[in-house]
Parts: sequence; C-alpha cells; structure tokens
Amino acid sequence: MPFAPSGYQFFRNVKDFGAMGDGVTDDTAAINRAAATYGAGSSTLRCGKDCGSTTTMGALVYFPPGTYLISSPIIQYYYTQFVGDPTSKPVIKGSQNFTGIALIDSDFYIPGGNGAEWYINQSNFYRQIRNFVFDMTAQNWTNTDNDQLYVPAGVHWQVGQATSITYCDFKMAVSSGSQSATAVGIYMENGSGGFVSDLTFTGGNIGFLAGSQQFTANNLQFTSCLTAIKQQWNWGFVWKNIYVLSCYVAIDCTAYSGVTNQGTGSISVVDSHFNGVPYAITLGSKGDQQPNIVLDNLLVENSQSVVLVSGGATVLAGSSGPLYFNSWASGFQTLPGATGRKASGFVNPAPNKPAALLDGGGAYFTRSKPQYVGASPIVATSRGISNDGTGDQTNAINSLLSGNVGSVIFFPAGVYLVQGTVKIPVGSKIIGSGWSQIMGTGSYFQDASNPKVMVQVGSTGDSGVIEISDMLFTVKGPTAGCILMEWNVHESSQGSAAMWDSHFRVGGAAGSNLQLSDCPTGSGSVKTSCMAASLLFHITSRSSGYFENVWV
Repeated sequence: MPFAPSGYQFFRNVKDFGAMGDGVTDDTAAINRAAATYGAGSSTLRCGKDCGSTTTMGALVYFPPGTYLISSPIIQYYYTQFVGDPTSKPVIKGSQNFTGIALIDSDFYIPGGNGAEWYINQSNFYRQIRNFVFDMTAQNWTNTDNDQLYVPAGVHWQVGQATSITYCDFKMAVSSGSQSATAVGIYMENGSGGFVSDLTFTGGNIGFLAGSQQFTANNLQFTSCLTAIKQQWNWGFVWKNIYVLSCYVAIDCTAYSGVTNQGTGSISVVDSHFNGVPYAITLGSKGDQQPNIVLDNLLVENSQSVVLVSGGATVLAGSSGPLYFNSWASGFQTLPGATGRKASGFVNPAPNKPAALLDGGGAYFTRSKPQYVGASPIVATSRGISNDGTGDQTNAINSLLSGNVGSVIFFPAGVYLVQGTVKIPVGSKIIGSGWSQIMGTGSYFQDASNPKVMVQVGSTGDSGVIEISDMLFTVKGPTAGCILMEWNVHESSQGSAAMWDSHFRVGGAAGSNLQLSDCPTGSGSVKTSCMAASLLFHITSRSSGYFENVWV
C-alpha cells in the first residue's frame, strides 16, 4: 500500500490481534481490531464513518481454521477482503446473546441516523468475502440493538461494483414447534451490482434477501429454507446454476410490486433445478406483468405452481413429476412490424446458443476461480520487483513471467509501476492480493495517435492456458495513448483462458494524477494531462476468454 500512511499494515491475521478461534472465547473485539485499525498495536481507524471511500488503505483480513464466536457484528471497512483458509473453512458463529444486524456488516447503519450509513451503497466498492462457514444456529430467534429489532443474518451485504462473496456456507436454524424460522443468510436490501458464487444455504426463513440494481449469482444451493430467494427489488438479476431443494418458495418477487413501485424489474433463471418446491416463483401482481421473467434450461420437479400470483392465479402450472422449460418468458414483447405488447409463454423457436458457450450438458459454461490450494507460488517481490509505486518494473516483470511459465506467480498487494508493455506468455497463472495494481505511466503511453499496450496477454494466434485473478489495471496520467490490456489468447480447452475478480480503473484514485484536483470540471478545452487512456480492454478477433466478475 504505497499511498497509505506510514506504518500502515495491509495483511492482517486475526490471531495476531488476539482472536482465539476456539469456539468458546468471544472474538468480536479482536476481529474488529484486525478489520478496523491501521495495524497491530495501532488504535487509528481506517476508512469508516465520515470517510466515504479510499483507494489507499486496503486490507486483507485472514482467518486461520477455527470457530470464531462473536456477539456483535464484524464490520468490514471499505476496500477490504475477508479471506478464510480454503483447506479448512473457518466458522463465524453467532453466540446465543448476539445482537446486531448480521455476523458481518459491510455498511454500518448509524444509530439515530434516520437510515444513514457509513457508505453510499451504490459506491461501496472493493469488497470480498471467501471461504467461510456462517453459523447462526445458536442465536436467538430475534435480537434488539439500538432499539432496532433484528433476526439472525450471516452477511449484511450492501455493495457496488468489484465485490464478491464466494465459497461460503450459511447454516441457519429450521422451524421448531410453534416457532417459525427467522434467519436470513445474506441480507442485501440495497446496492448497485455485484457477483456471488459457490454458496450453500441451509435452513432459515430466507436464504438470500436480494435487493440491488443489477447482479449475477452462480452456483447457489438452497436446502430447507422457507424461502430460498426473496427478491426485494432490482433492475435485473441473473440467477444461474441455482439448485433449490425442499423449500416452500424458490424465488419470491412479491415485494414492492406494481407499476408505481420499484419491485422486481426482471429475473433470468438459467440452467437451474427446483425440486420439492410447492411454489417456485411468486409474483405480487399480474396485470402489469411485473417482473419480466426468463426461464432458460430450468428443471422443476414436484411443484404445484411454477409461476404464481401470490393469492391469485397460476401463470405457469407445475406438476408432481418433472417439468423442463427450455425457454419460457413473461414480459414486454416487441415483434418486427408490430407494436409492443405484454405476453407470457414458451419462446418458439428458442434462442440459438453458440456451442462454444455451452458445457457438455447444454448449460452455459462456468468455471469457478481457482485458489491454487497446495501450490507454492513464486512471489514477485522476492525476485527484485518493487510494489511501492516507483521506478519501472516492466523488464523485471517480463523476465519473471517468461522464465516461470506454468508456475503460479503471486503479486503481493501494492502498485507495480510500468513504463512499457508487460507481456504475459501463454501458460501463465497470476494472482494478486487486494487487487494488486499494474499501473502504466510515462511517455510510452502518452501519444493518442499511436496507442501502446500496457499488458499484452499472449501474442496473436496463441492458444493455451491463461489464469489471472485479483488484479487491478490502472494508469498514472497523462496516458492518452494507453491500451490497458490486449487479450490475444484463444482457449485450448473450454475456459482455459480466463480472468476472475480483476478490474480496470482510470482516474479517481490516489497516485493516478487524474483526480478532481488534477482535472477540474468546467475548464473549457480538454487538458492533455487529463487524458487517461485510449482503450481499456481489447479482446482481439482470434482470441477467446472466460471473464468472471471483471469490471471495466
């Protein structure tokens, strides 16, 4: 973190801050110290209340294996990754006397603030949670904190772009006797885009309460929840590889329905399976055809109604046996030469899907981010490469990559300044930490009439393996002639050329020389010193790639 204050600590092991992980000791205060302060032994706080955002004080908070008992929320500060051990997921367990909104809180509600929070939810960027078990089974059915009544929840997730929750399990109590289950796995009442994958939800009232502008969810499994997904509101959600087993409702779209409310704008349910779900998808109203629904490659078994108006008519009937929906839609339809109309029914002919996008079973291909368990990465900074945002690291990086094809190369958190083209050869496997930055700068990138590539992935005609994870591609202006990345590699097997959780950013960050103070608005003619790039991401015509949660 070269732009952070002196003495600032990026990597934090919660046990270095006093957490025990023994399932008995209350680890709340220790974990919050690890997440909140500048580092071990410091009481200075990171970017929380009244901060808004930061591009200088990132942190990775690591949880070794164990059970971490907590009695109030762990607050995840801006620009933070919570990472558990992938070989033995740590358990975050709420105590019986737990009070607060959720085990982990990504956007803290200010007591007495009339709904105000620490961060603007649509701009709550750079968050990651992976490799955890969230256990709410010991908590009371409800709790009260600052005069607010809460139910048990795993993660309060109110975020924007460049965020993800992956490889996590949510365990909640089921209904008992006269007491109906209350817990919620993920509580996301607001936000602006994001991605979650490889999650399981067991028990509880609601697995995933989902409210955000646009979102993608992949490979989620819900078992014995009363409602698997409660779609609070949205503009558009894609639910892919969703398996719902023995839940009362799969997707509840009844909240805030009707033309005068936001409600659920649209959902696409793709390559999914509902089994033993009496009411698969429930709507709050039918007359205005909200929401728009697409069912694509959906198998439904033992369901009374597939699409149902709550308390009203069945739009799409179910069956005690299996029903397969190749392509069914409900919403506003526009046909050539005709005015638009609202319609529901099977799409015939069904959309033609390119074979290159499908797996062997006919579903859209996906590939989860590798974590390289058991690998021994080569650490870039141990090979004479600087991550302090100074000098020119181009030649050193190129030498490291060309000499270690096939090995996992780890770029520790920081800024790797380059004044030429970084060439990533086929066979490379690159991982960052806290979105390690490759930052282009200098005269090489300044000529807009002769653009130059900052990161070149393979060469024209290459085929093979490329894996890039948790990186950030940026510039230090002026860089009017910079092409941040050129992607030339074609997969040699499906998904072999891929990038996950990596993003492109120009301007608006410390060290970029492209902030508001450098480039004020209303100055008339365009300042050449404020020209940030020629192109962000160029995927060349002979290449292919699998890109997951990549923001450009």
